Amino acid sequence: MAVISLLIAVSGPSFGKLSETLEYRDAVRQLVSAHKKARRAARASGHAVDVVIDANKNRFAVTSNAHRLQEKHYAPLAENLRIEVTFAQEISPGNGLAAIRFYPEGGASGGEVLIQRPSGSGTKLTVDWLIGDVRSESL
Repeated sequence: MAVISLLIAVSGPSFGKLSETLEYRDAVRQLVSAHKKARRAARASGHAVDVVIDANKNRFAVTSNAHRLQEKHYAPLAENLRIEVTFAQEISPGNGLAAIRFYPEGGASGGEVLIQRPSGSGTKLTVDWLIGDVRSESL
């Protein structure tokens, strides 16, 4: 029992750091996927599609009608992450929400999404306004 207790005590901080890393990677993966999904959906449907990000509540949604979003439409991101969005204000549905719009012709409103860990490291997603390309790079 003493050996097991010692192993748990020693490995506790490692599990916390591993959990934080997994949550961070999952958030980056989800946001990259959401932007690519919106781009494909806009081209396939012939209608503009937005990625709406609520940085205050760490959540996002993909929608073609941002003004009618409800709580159930949002996907959550880890609470310990810091999210910042640079976006075109005229695209935003208001209420502190940010939006990046993808158009059927292939372009986008453009913007950036910063996803930062509590340690300060993170990833920047960049959406090119001309061709709607989504790129990610480490900070």
